[in-house]
Amino acid sequence: MGYLFPRIGMFAALLALAACAGPRPKALAVLHYQHVANAHEIRFTNPIPLSAALYRVGHLTPVDSQGFWAIFVLCNADITEYAGRGFRYNVNNFRVSHEGREFGGLSPYSLRYQGQVDLNNAGDTMPILDAVAAEIQEGPPTQLFQSGFYPDLNYRFAIFVPKALDNYAGEELTLTYTGQPAILVGNGKPPSDLPAVGGSAGGVAAACVPPLP
Repeated sequence: MGYLFPRIGMFAALLALAACAGPRPKALAVLHYQHVANAHEIRFTNPIPLSAALYRVGHLTPVDSQGFWAIFVLCNADITEYAGRGFRYNVNNFRVSHEGREFGGLSPYSLRYQGQVDLNNAGDTMPILDAVAAEIQEGPPTQLFQSGFYPDLNYRFAIFVPKALDNYAGEELTLTYTGQPAILVGNGKPPSDLPAVGGSAGGVAAACVPPLP
């Protein structure tokens, strides 16, 4: 019977840890999305000036040949009753999550300008993000949602994935949200694989389709 005491002590320690951790925060929103495309080049309708180049840059490609922009459309938002002060939507709070790694934002020296040796530096981060948003993004960059259901939003945005993803075969990627607790649900449709988007390239889906059964 003596073996019970160590187990009792272990359970007591786990209960104490759980009490310290406290309850998980309730989700303030359920966001439904579609992963519409993976694009391997961004073209600009109007070439942009960047400090790391002596010319206006007309297109960007990842330094790593397996990198890409994952493009998503936010289909609808169901803001729960727990969001007493509303849910603060910010397009920059989305992340791609895959096998324990998260991607979002833009790191220096991860993009190549027009196939040349010139790479992006830290000072060009915001001009690049703004230019990509101008080509890809639909919907406001920020918005305060009060409790309720918001259908047919079709807010489109892109997240840069700088390198190949382990064990990724082109299926829908998992989207997460930082800043406020939210549940994100994809509609199960696999993305298109596009050599380029923006500028003179072909378009990319701008609206969600019904989820897979």
